[in-house]
Amino acid sequence: MEFSKYSGCGNDFILVDTRAHHFPSEDPEFIQRICTRCTGIGADGVILLCESEIADFKMRIFNADGSEAEMCGNGIRCLVQFIIDLGHSEDSMSIETLERIVTGSKSPKGIAIEMGSPANIQWNLDLNGQSLSILNTGVPHAVLFVEHLSGVDVIKHGREIRNDPTFAPHGTNVTFTEVLGPQHIRFCTYERGVEGETLACGTGAAAAALTYSHVMGQPSPIDVQTKSGEIIKIYFNKDLEVTMVGPADLVYSGTLIFTPKSDKIYPKR
Repeated sequence: MEFSKYSGCGNDFILVDTRAHHFPSEDPEFIQRICTRCTGIGADGVILLCESEIADFKMRIFNADGSEAEMCGNGIRCLVQFIIDLGHSEDSMSIETLERIVTGSKSPKGIAIEMGSPANIQWNLDLNGQSLSILNTGVPHAVLFVEHLSGVDVIKHGREIRNDPTFAPHGTNVTFTEVLGPQHIRFCTYERGVEGETLACGTGAAAAALTYSHVMGQPSPIDVQTKSGEIIKIYFNKDLEVTMVGPADLVYSGTLIFTPKSDKIYPKR
């Protein structure tokens, strides 16, 4: 099976063109094995490029635990770059996800994704004595502001909120946000499905920027610094229709050699 590995601000994915190859998406243990670092390829998730009846392409994304997610901001930027690298020459493309159809294109500053407007918005909620906002920017996020990210135990605190009964049965991603200056924030996200902190999260960047704008009155665009240090720029209008612009880089391509009756998987670079 041919695959490529891409990184969006350190959020890394295994990409497979299933128009050319079968991928055993029904087998979560297989996904877990190839996403496991050191013994597999290693990634935060797997993205499948599929045929679509309602858009130019279809995206399916699976978390490292094998569960299927609705969408992923960094992941869809990587998918757009993957499609371009495969030879797609149109200026823009529509991509069907489980959550919505989005539009992607190449821009001078990276890959631009028109994400649409968030859903299920609840600003300034009280959860066990802490103030947070909830919004779905492709996947659900709980956004909290903190004075310094360095003082936050993202794993412990994120896991507690992610599993709070308020968000049952599916849980939520949890995005901790620090203000650096006017129109400039940074964040860390505890990602549902990864069940840990990642170096970046595109939907988290959008959720953090929109919450920052609403709570603190900041205009578009907003620079959002990821844990990897790279910047995702979030543009939005009065209807909160979001365009996300950021990097998406090919790490390497290779051939995945495996025997279905064993646990052995060999990523061949």
